[in-house]
Amino acid sequence: MKRLAPLSSLASRPTAAGSFWLLAVVALLATAINYGNNLVFALAFLLLAVWLQAAWNGWRNLAGLHWQASAPMPVFANEPLRIEGRLTDRHGRPRSQLLLIAGPVASASSPLAADGEATLAVALPTGRRGPLNVSNLTLVSTYPLGLWRSQRRLPPVDALVYPAAEGDAALPVAIPRPAHRSAAADDFQGLRAYTPGDPPRRINWRVWGRREELLVNQFDGNRGGDALWLDWAHCPGAGDARLAQLARWVLDAERAGCDYGLRLPDAAGPTVAPTRGRAHRDACLRRLALFDLAH
Repeated sequence: MKRLAPLSSLASRPTAAGSFWLLAVVALLATAINYGNNLVFALAFLLLAVWLQAAWNGWRNLAGLHWQASAPMPVFANEPLRIEGRLTDRHGRPRSQLLLIAGPVASASSPLAADGEATLAVALPTGRRGPLNVSNLTLVSTYPLGLWRSQRRLPPVDALVYPAAEGDAALPVAIPRPAHRSAAADDFQGLRAYTPGDPPRRINWRVWGRREELLVNQFDGNRGGDALWLDWAHCPGAGDARLAQLARWVLDAERAGCDYGLRLPDAAGPTVAPTRGRAHRDACLRRLALFDLAH
């Protein structure tokens, strides 16, 4: 679990309301001195004590907290990126009015029970694809009276933004090419109807016992089969528009249940071998997100 930054990084400053409060104290003191009025003196010092106590309580509201950020899920460009983390109190003090802020975006205010946990999250806008380092995360509180703003910087969070999945070109499913899938040898591929000459050991006797239907197990046998190659060289568009089209094809191929691989220019690294599944889809999108157009 990551701790917050050292206490020296916890800073407080008066808010606009706090500044006006202090001006009111100064005005009361000037009036009391001018007229020698002890009641006005008492009121001025009372308001000053409240102002200073608010500063102490605001600083104490953030001191001693622990922060653990969750790894953000990758998103597509122009989609909001959710940054989330958990605050933990280990000093037996309830906390109030806690905010997570990243630039102009702020989370909803959240309390924290003594010895408890609270989850804070913000949704950041994204623009271009690629790695994103969110380095302006700040924990903020204006507790108790809104006179002081106490804040402390949080460790940066790394995220990944996929290319926007856009493009009008149809998935080239009409021209699949033979290619070895990434499955192991003799990987089970499904069932088909029995035909004379099939070896008895391939008959699925379990299905026969349930439905009295002769079906045969099919295996890849490491021979490969038709797989769809999503190829940079055969994709329409240029630059980021081409990457967006490839991202669209990755989603379409996964949705269609095709085995598909990804080919990028040689300088971008090895090809992604054909298969399918969530991990494969994410691996392809990650390669597209990190692709250097200078290649």
